[in-house]
Amino acid sequence: MKNQTKSVEKDLDDFFEDDPGPDSLDKNAGDLDEFFSDGEIQIDSIPDSQTALIDKNYSLNGNINIKTGYRLNHDSPLPGFTDHRGLFDLKGEIDIEFGYKIFSSYDFFVSGSAFYNLAYELNNRNHYTNKFLDDNEKDLELDKLFIRGSLTNAFDIKLGRQVVVWGKSDNIRVTDILNPLDLREPGMTDIEDLRLPVFMTRLDYYFFNLSLSGFLIHEHRSHKMPVFGSSYFYLPNSLPEDTDPSDRIENTEFALSLSATYPGFDISFYMADIYDNSAYLNAKNQRVHGKISMAGVAANKAFGNFLYKAEAALFKGIRLSALQKNFIFVENLHDYSRFDFLVGVEYSGLKDTRLSFEAADKWLIDYDDDAQKGGNREHMVQYALRVSRTFLNEVMEFSILASLYGKTADDGGFLRTQGVYDMSDDISFTLGVIFYKSGSNAMLWQIGENDSIFSSIVYSF
Repeated sequence: MKNQTKSVEKDLDDFFEDDPGPDSLDKNAGDLDEFFSDGEIQIDSIPDSQTALIDKNYSLNGNINIKTGYRLNHDSPLPGFTDHRGLFDLKGEIDIEFGYKIFSSYDFFVSGSAFYNLAYELNNRNHYTNKFLDDNEKDLELDKLFIRGSLTNAFDIKLGRQVVVWGKSDNIRVTDILNPLDLREPGMTDIEDLRLPVFMTRLDYYFFNLSLSGFLIHEHRSHKMPVFGSSYFYLPNSLPEDTDPSDRIENTEFALSLSATYPGFDISFYMADIYDNSAYLNAKNQRVHGKISMAGVAANKAFGNFLYKAEAALFKGIRLSALQKNFIFVENLHDYSRFDFLVGVEYSGLKDTRLSFEAADKWLIDYDDDAQKGGNREHMVQYALRVSRTFLNEVMEFSILASLYGKTADDGGFLRTQGVYDMSDDISFTLGVIFYKSGSNAMLWQIGENDSIFSSIVYSF
């Protein structure tokens, strides 16, 4: 697409790339200079049509997005519950990103976002829970904030709030674990737009066709989940607040990756010792985050018009929520292990068309009665099928994404189809519809009533 819906960072893609690979070894000699190689910009307002040139050491980008959403089949609520029928989105959003070149090889970047959803005011705010309004009516957030540069020709540093993308999958997370996700509206947005930045120190060392990256993660952020009063929330009562680990030095998380790139093939190895982004319920009715370890690998192999993908990860130290026995909550003190595996294929042999299919299994290795009584599955199988095609010289894109759970794809999920039309270089329009199917997984218990039609119009600057 000539103008993507999410177009912020469009001038900073080369330098502020979230997860550069080993091909970026010489980027500071090339990409940095190219990014600021406009060098000079012309000012049209100079009297007598004279040309004035000034150094361009910064970039300012952003977009304004107007979203609408309407639920198609939500049932009437039970007494005392929120009515989610009809209009649920009339939202204005703004994203702004600013980049500044400090020295020849050091740059500063900051981005922020804000939104306000007028739909809840129109529907009468008194019909919604306070917690739901706090999380969904309005928001003002400092997103990314980092400085990045080169210590040597082969050694880079990046310090601040940032996003790191691990793995090869576009639709299912296996090794991609360093950043939590915004899951308040499941299925409405692709994973690439759901990652929440985290404050960390990143060091990259490039040698031969390899890149070695080390991460010190100083900030813990949980997934943003649906809350009591949301149409996606699956329990009749609210949950206790998350008890996040403090940001003290002793709670620093560690991660390491080694990536290699060859013609038609790339592979990455990962290790991490981090806090789980998902909380579990202890015997004191507190939602806490346990420390988990992960070792994983991800690879891509191109063969003609096909791109094959595979990911695998072993997790240790997973804690599951407390069980209710004889009307008393008993903490599940067992540390579980889980093995996640994904395979996928992408085909681009059709003109202007891309097809992809991915399948993953998350296997709780030491599955027992306590895990079963807590509502956990031994195997959580997920499939993702995506079809996208561009038209009118890439001015319009049509896509379908199906994400389904269960060994036979019958245990819940969603089907989303949408079209994006570039009305101009700066304005795009999106129209889509999403259908949900409830399932036995906790996140899918009551999701089936949320079928919706949605739209957005984005102005990028």
